Amino acid sequence: MWSDRKVLKRCGCGPVAAYDLLLYLERKHGMRYSDAGSKQEYCRELTKLQHRYFPLIYPKGINGVLLTLGLNRAFHDRHLPYRAVWAVSGKKLFSRMADMLQNDIPVILAIGPNFPMIWQKKKLVLYRKTPDGRYQPSTDVMGHYVTALKLDDEYVKISSWGRSYYIRISEYQDYVNQNSNFVISNLVLVRQTKTTG
Repeated sequence: MWSDRKVLKRCGCGPVAAYDLLLYLERKHGMRYSDAGSKQEYCRELTKLQHRYFPLIYPKGINGVLLTLGLNRAFHDRHLPYRAVWAVSGKKLFSRMADMLQNDIPVILAIGPNFPMIWQKKKLVLYRKTPDGRYQPSTDVMGHYVTALKLDDEYVKISSWGRSYYIRISEYQDYVNQNSNFVISNLVLVRQTKTTG
């Protein structure tokens, strides 16, 4: 919501998740290609990144294949030793997520649109955690990218537009099986290719 660009406000969740991942990995490797120290700097760098790597089609955004291709170009240009692929088997999705998080790599997760019944308005609930440890429904989404930060047996902690939420794993699986599919509701699998020198 910081951006003054309509396209980023409406459908920029993919580039935002990609930029946050790139910032994290650059800092992890002691690099400073991007400076996101203020809202203005973040928006300026995000706009440049989106123009160069992540073409958006208003109002739909970007699909997982194009997001992954853009990430691989950005990894190459920024000398980051990673490779991304789009989508894993639905049965392996959360084990691959756990592997990435264990290797200190945030996960871009897609909550795809309704498919094949694209006219439906079915959504996935996002929860907030209360101070006493309960999970309370907060909002719902579809056709949206989030960043997975932590995983346990029942919930995934995510960042959506910079805000912290939780997804119930069983509800995500039900949403994908009943209202979407694992081709469009999946993750960007990122693996390290070599060590930096």
